[in-house]
Amino acid sequence: MAYPVTVQGSPGFEKSTTTSAKHRVGQKMELPDGRVFFYGYTGEAITAGKLCMTTATSSGHIKDLAVAAAAAADATQIKVTNATTAITGSGAYTGDFATRGDYQDGYVFVNDAAGEGQVWQIKDHSTAASSGTITIDFYDNDVVATALTTSSEVGLAKNPYNSVEVWDLSDIDGPCIGVPNRDIASGSYGWFQTKGYAAVLTNGTFVVGKNVMTGSTTDGSGDVMADDSSAEFLIGGVVNVGATTEYSLVDLNIRG
Repeated sequence: MAYPVTVQGSPGFEKSTTTSAKHRVGQKMELPDGRVFFYGYTGEAITAGKLCMTTATSSGHIKDLAVAAAAAADATQIKVTNATTAITGSGAYTGDFATRGDYQDGYVFVNDAAGEGQVWQIKDHSTAASSGTITIDFYDNDVVATALTTSSEVGLAKNPYNSVEVWDLSDIDGPCIGVPNRDIASGSYGWFQTKGYAAVLTNGTFVVGKNVMTGSTTDGSGDVMADDSSAEFLIGGVVNVGATTEYSLVDLNIRG
């Protein structure tokens, strides 16, 4: 089944939230005014206007997983030996998208040896216990370009919109992936804005026309951009200034 690259939405679509999936996690939506959103699943309750991040990949899955069987060029799946953290497999796609595996719609990349540098999005995958074998299927038309051997090593990454969390400055798990326009309950689906005008929780003193970064003292907030190592992740430029602890209007430029 093919899915549109971008959903063309109408104002208000970005505020819909459900407990069952209506789109693929990571689906892009654009509104007529150019605002861009991505569809995600929450790992915790998230308040409107708070900056969010992707969840962390298990430390044992980040890199150096052994390819369990050689994969020739043009192969449409690979087999990988799991580390110590069990992996829950995918359910088959249905009208309601069924059960999502831990890494479904995420990524697998070759970090070392034969075939290194290749990346594939994961269509679905099997369950794998500690030290078990996980079978990873690619999306239609995607294949192994350079053959893999049992010396090849790979890493896994979840889809950035799987189990979204509030930006936690004391425990940064990944890049900033957007801002919701409404409150979204834990374990629910909704839209995260990445481009265009958005209300963002404010920390400190914003300045019109200046850049904004992810906050360095308050979870979920933005800070005025600093010219030093405290700058974490550039999110956009200030349009209207709100007082600290309130919300400012920011022209987001996180991802297109």
